[in-house]
Amino acid sequence: MRVLTYNVHGWRAEDGRSNEDLVAEVIGDAAADIVGLNEVFNPGPAQGEACLQRLALRLGLHYAFGATQPAHPHPAHPPYGNAVLSRWPIMAHAAHHLSPQVSYGKRGLLEARLALPARAPLTVYVTHLDHRAEDVRLAQWSAASTWLARDRGRPHLLLGDFNALAAADYPSPAAREGLAAYQAQRGWPAPAFDLLEAVLRAGYADAFVHAGGAPGRGATFPADQPERRIDFIFVPQPFAAAVRSCSALAGAGASSASDHLPVLADLDL
Repeated sequence: MRVLTYNVHGWRAEDGRSNEDLVAEVIGDAAADIVGLNEVFNPGPAQGEACLQRLALRLGLHYAFGATQPAHPHPAHPPYGNAVLSRWPIMAHAAHHLSPQVSYGKRGLLEARLALPARAPLTVYVTHLDHRAEDVRLAQWSAASTWLARDRGRPHLLLGDFNALAAADYPSPAAREGLAAYQAQRGWPAPAFDLLEAVLRAGYADAFVHAGGAPGRGATFPADQPERRIDFIFVPQPFAAAVRSCSALAGAGASSASDHLPVLADLDL
């Protein structure tokens, strides 16, 4: 199966225009069977639009949406959150809120159970963690872990924009010094790898690493000049051998459709 994770930037390209057509082309060209989406307005930014439903219909996929921020009375502020697209029917889904819910953005975990043919259902989890502080991300991961634990020992997928860095991408002191300087120049906190290390300790395998991705490659943000790998596809460690390939999708379409590049993996699950 082909699995893709993609932060779609609220259905807006970097120039502010709708990216719905570009996103559809990127996902369609990837021929993904399962897609996790972050920063999804549902319906879309224009009043009355239903971008997610229209995207699913265009691609011939089933969909589920999990709000992290509910609808606002003003039509310019529709529900916002994560979504799953699937080639197979979605039996059930649930949106779990992740604490702490900081004032500048609520975060959540979307759980969707897919009815795959001739085999047990597959659960897909899609999340989008805090973009500012590692300690907040760690607390949100702790909350997410309580839901993920129910699938321990079974094949499942964990996808999304973790807004976190992997130590594997910065293996040398020089690489870490360069990263620290990069973050300091932008007024960002000192780099930390605690969140991704917690995910790995919880028994997950980074699909990019297990597919042989080289350190410093596979960056997903910002899309026009990728420098940071913050979007991930994880599988439980016992199923790491199922990973056949994993890479960030570059190219003109993906580089302009959103502020993130999508990540695509081929899995024998």
